[in-house]
Amino acid sequence: MMKHLKKYTLMINILDIIAYKNGEYIPLSDIGPSILDFGFIHSDATYDVMPIWNGKAFCYERHLQRFETSAKQYGLELPDVDYLDVMKTLYKNISVDNAFVWFLLWRGYPPSGNPRDIDSCPINFAMYIKPSYPIGKTPVVSLYLDKDTKRVSDEHYGQEYKNMAWQELTMSQRNKPDGYDTTVLVDVDGNVTEGPGFNVGIVNDGCIYTADKNVLKGVTMSVVKDIADELKIPFIKRPITQTEFVNADEVFIASSSGGVTETQTSGPITKTLMQGYEAKKEEYSTVL
Repeated sequence: MMKHLKKYTLMINILDIIAYKNGEYIPLSDIGPSILDFGFIHSDATYDVMPIWNGKAFCYERHLQRFETSAKQYGLELPDVDYLDVMKTLYKNISVDNAFVWFLLWRGYPPSGNPRDIDSCPINFAMYIKPSYPIGKTPVVSLYLDKDTKRVSDEHYGQEYKNMAWQELTMSQRNKPDGYDTTVLVDVDGNVTEGPGFNVGIVNDGCIYTADKNVLKGVTMSVVKDIADELKIPFIKRPITQTEFVNADEVFIASSSGGVTETQTSGPITKTLMQGYEAKKEEYSTVL
């Protein structure tokens, strides 16, 4: 099927992009999942999203390690695939400098059709690349602190692992007031956690704080820690109260889509982290 690959531009329908699934290169629209797949009906799946900046994969090893750790957590067997080779093939066929590489792993459906026949389910693996997108309408993201929609606790299933279960994150986005780009959720104890697709950091008295539980193990936030350590800025993971969040000297978000991003409450340390992140794009990149 490789002879059918062709160069795409941003003007095409995203579903026409060529993807990889279970050893074949096929149109993205054909990779599934089926409505019978447990990955669809039971959210029995995992994924990861790796940014590409100027033709280079960012934090390749960290994203791959998180993907593999998440797969192990959910009992999804990884395929014997050269991920980098697949990425290079896919990237040759889409004309975009800044993009996302998606890794997806999900459980299919068993021949028996029995929803408890988990061991007989095939495991599906897919990869594709699509253009990246901003979190907000402007470079400065407006956050709404949602005190009512609770983030699912680590006690239910570890939020450090990447999963498809975005119910509370989606509900929070749907319920946010007009005028805000996105939301930040609290946990059952009322502490600030994260938003849909990003970690949150606050700055108080020259120290950076971010939540230590009920949040995704963010790759971008790990880069923030690297930058902070190099600059001798204290970086601390611990519970963040709503009062601390509201009264913080600075608030920033960290995501694969935007790197380190300013909010309506940002300042000099946020800008320093943004500059450091731009430098890390070269240092932490793998050429495709």
